[in-house]
Amino acid sequence: MSALKKEKKYTPEEYLALEEKAEYRSEYLDGYIFKMAGGTEAHITISFNAAKIFADKLRGKCRAYPSEMKVWVEKVGTFFYPDVTVVCGERKFYKGRRDIVENPILLIEVLSESTKEYDKNDKFLIYQNLESFQEYVLISQNQPAVQQYIRQTDGTWRYKATIGLNSEVTFESVETTISLSEIFDLVEFETEE
Repeated sequence: MSALKKEKKYTPEEYLALEEKAEYRSEYLDGYIFKMAGGTEAHITISFNAAKIFADKLRGKCRAYPSEMKVWVEKVGTFFYPDVTVVCGERKFYKGRRDIVENPILLIEVLSESTKEYDKNDKFLIYQNLESFQEYVLISQNQPAVQQYIRQTDGTWRYKATIGLNSEVTFESVETTISLSEIFDLVEFETEE
């Protein structure tokens, strides 16, 4: 993630106005705008698969959105584009805008080399400011592996990792089990020679 114009701070409204006209997507953090990098074929395929699987499995109960849906974290003044956003029950939209939600229960990020440490650490800490947020999922694009952080009743987070195409992962926040072979369908992993 690289700052677009570090010297100038923008209001949320200025960011949103710029974002509507921009040729690329960017995220907003503490008044600064950060250009997002493009995704690889594996990243795009995994994101699509996950959004479609959740949309199909949660139909009528929750809504799953692909990466075009922004998430607003009010306490930190941040707009992010998670790869998949799941909202259950009534949706709360930022100032009535139907492209920005404020109450996700589950967020998924497909890890990229350039942002994986940021996604695992800083972004996760920011997302924790959302009261509705119950589960954070990090999906590798280099191997069939899923990492989960699940909020406990005492406010702590439990870590769980699932590895291997023959494995299944249970998403506790939405009570749904999915095989890794579904998530990684059509993904070609690079093999070491």
